[in-house]
This record gives sequence, C-alpha cells and structure tokens, in this order.
Amino acid sequence: MSQLSLLEHFTEHHLSLFWKKLCIDPVIFDEILDQISGHLVFQNQSNNKQLPVSIQLAIFLYHMGHYGNVCLPEDVGQWAGISIGMVVNCTPCMMATILDQ
Repeated sequence: MSQLSLLEHFTEHHLSLFWKKLCIDPVIFDEILDQISGHLVFQNQSNNKQLPVSIQLAIFLYHMGHYGNVCLPEDVGQWAGISIGMVVNCTPCMMATILDQ
C-alpha cells in the first residue's frame, strides 16, 4: 500500500512529517514541480503511461533524502507502492531534469 497519499495530509496537518519523508518544504516541492513539469523527459509518446511528475518527484526526493537500508529501491518502492523497476526508471529521469534547470 502506498504512503504517497499521506503527503497531502502531511502538507495540511503535519509539516514535520512531510519534511521527514521528502526532506523539503511543501512550498519548495511545488516550486520545483512547476519548474520541471514541462521537461521533455516527461513527454511520452508510448502506450505505457508515466507516473505523474509529482509522484516521480516525491519518489526521487524520498530516495535521495534517505540512506542505508531505507534508500534501497525495494524500500522506496514499498513506501511508494510501486515496483522496483519504476523506482530505478524514474530516478535518472528526475536527476536529468533537475540538472537541466
């Protein structure tokens, strides 16, 4: 079961928990999201849809903001309710997008 849905609740009621999960303030998260959403890496002509950019950003920040066993793709995937492959795929896309800014 994904814990991503809790992030919105944390934004409104427990900012410290949002910070604990993503290591960033929700306002900054939204600013980054606004800056990267139009990047070409998120333009997909395939029949396989990508995860929403906001979800990919949350997964990336969770992954980069933790260390040890918690940052393994298996654990990130379990937290986000996605496969290990999706964690592995969205991480370099997000890194490339952020570095392009």
